[in-house]
Amino acid sequence: MKAARGRSAVALGLAALLLAAGCSNAPPGPGPGPEKGELVFATGSDLSSTGVRQDLIEDWSRRTGQRVRIVKLPDTADGQRSQLLAAGQSGNSGYDVLNIDVAWTAEFAKAGVIQPWGAKLDPDFLDSVAKTAVDGGGTVWAVPFNTDAGLLYYRKDILEGYGHDRPPTNWGELKNVAEEVAAAYNRDTARLGKRRNTMYGLVTQLRPYEGLTVNTLESAWANGGDPDATSFTKGEQVGALQQGVADLKTRLDSIMPHEATDMDETESRRWFADGRALFMRNWPVEYASVAEKLRPGKDFDVAELPGRPTDGKRMSVLGGQNLAVAADSAHPEAARELIRALTDPHSERCLLERGFAATRDSSYRDPGRAPACHLPPGKAERAERDAPPDHDPGQGREPPYKRTLYAALRAAEPRPRSVHYQMFSKVVQIRVSEYLGTTLGTAIADRLAREADEALSGRN
Repeated sequence: MKAARGRSAVALGLAALLLAAGCSNAPPGPGPGPEKGELVFATGSDLSSTGVRQDLIEDWSRRTGQRVRIVKLPDTADGQRSQLLAAGQSGNSGYDVLNIDVAWTAEFAKAGVIQPWGAKLDPDFLDSVAKTAVDGGGTVWAVPFNTDAGLLYYRKDILEGYGHDRPPTNWGELKNVAEEVAAAYNRDTARLGKRRNTMYGLVTQLRPYEGLTVNTLESAWANGGDPDATSFTKGEQVGALQQGVADLKTRLDSIMPHEATDMDETESRRWFADGRALFMRNWPVEYASVAEKLRPGKDFDVAELPGRPTDGKRMSVLGGQNLAVAADSAHPEAARELIRALTDPHSERCLLERGFAATRDSSYRDPGRAPACHLPPGKAERAERDAPPDHDPGQGREPPYKRTLYAALRAAEPRPRSVHYQMFSKVVQIRVSEYLGTTLGTAIADRLAREADEALSGRN
């Protein structure tokens, strides 16, 4: 899941209706209904920088003659969720298709904001991704659109320059390598009188928002936590959570800049691309931005996140968005047709080629066996421009990290699938942020575990 950027909510009122698949600002709640025959697609920003999602919508609109108006939601995840819930519960949202974070599916279904999909998901969807669209009773509520898994970005050139020919395999090894290499690099900078940034070992997302929840879960899982557990106060879960938050603080105090407590995906990417960090935990969508400053495969590369020291298992939190039909859609069948088109094998391949992680297994096949991206004529030059800098045009436009991403997605796990997930995430953000900023002992984990369980069950 890529967490959204923080900017102010969009202004009141709709702009004049645009041509097919044009964009407008969204109202904070119910607004005028769509024109006859027009579908309204509510979504956050396309963070890929390639505009591929809008291109796919425009392509479908051109082929079918069906008008689609894209309504852009606020840039913050909280703003998007609040607006969609408020509009949907009013019974007069004016929306047809909702692009929702995978962590919201259960909550939106319970709140009556989305309709059941009404069919089984194609088995071509990755198993880990399909879980996010189905409730505990087996009802399918949405269709996976784009997905995400955390990756370890690393400075390949610097690691090799100091005798390390591969990235670390577990978090303990990463800490040791980061301390060793960053210290040597900074000593050489001072000794040689070079004008280089101070090198830190690691940057990640520790600002109190969804990114901190993701990092906390991944750290707990790396210490033996069970992603499928329904309680954090039973069995080994308390110990895993306790060690997970302790490890976050240890890394913050030893190999990270203190500014990490204010970092989101964009800021941590800037630090890494500017040569101020040896390692970075981030999403695949940041790869193209890093490649604007560093050479892929030479200056930097990506790997799966470090694994458990016991069994080597590597796990990332699964991110991404699902598409659902709004409960009060005026055109539910047309909405379903659009969703089917945006999530078919050809469209998913387009998403992979232009900055997103695809949700279908077939998208990750080798060239010649994978579905072809069917963007319309006139888009080829733009797609070529947006392809990774080192791609071989003769081998298609698939990203160079495709195999790594595929492995990470198959090992990724959804966040707790609870209708009360947002309250759970807020508890994690508040308590872990408090802990990272103090000298308190790890007893904070006991309180965090208790309050997390209360939040997931809706008792607080």
